[in-house]
Amino acid sequence: MRSEDVAALLVIGIVAAILIFYFLSARGPSRQVTIANPDGSKASVSAEVADNPFTRAKGLMGRASLGEDEGMLFVFGSPGNHSFWMFNTTIPLDGIFIAENGTIVDVVPMQPCGLNVTNCPSYVAKAPAKYVLEANQGFAKRHGIVIGKSRMSLP
Repeated sequence: MRSEDVAALLVIGIVAAILIFYFLSARGPSRQVTIANPDGSKASVSAEVADNPFTRAKGLMGRASLGEDEGMLFVFGSPGNHSFWMFNTTIPLDGIFIAENGTIVDVVPMQPCGLNVTNCPSYVAKAPAKYVLEANQGFAKRHGIVIGKSRMSLP
């Protein structure tokens, strides 16, 4: 093998190692997210913000638990039919899909599939969303979140 090839492989290996390390350690900042319901009640979550490709790709992978009022807020550059899957996830979650104006457009219960790639469904909302709040499954029901009427205070 030529020395140029060895050098190129070494550079590729170093870049790959840095990207893998960043992916494994990627965590976004936390912020308080509040959803107001039509009956005047509110639900608040301390949510880790996933607003870049690394934090969005990692999501809640590898987490063993999630506090009762904790979650992850996915922020996308534009509204769309963003797809979620629960690969390498062990926590059943509610995917609370939120329009650009803050209105809750769908709540999708999502089941973990661990490392089972062959049986890991994708979850998509019924309407385009710019934000998705993941919280423990049942969160939306316990807090009276109403599709089309409850609204998130925009971050």
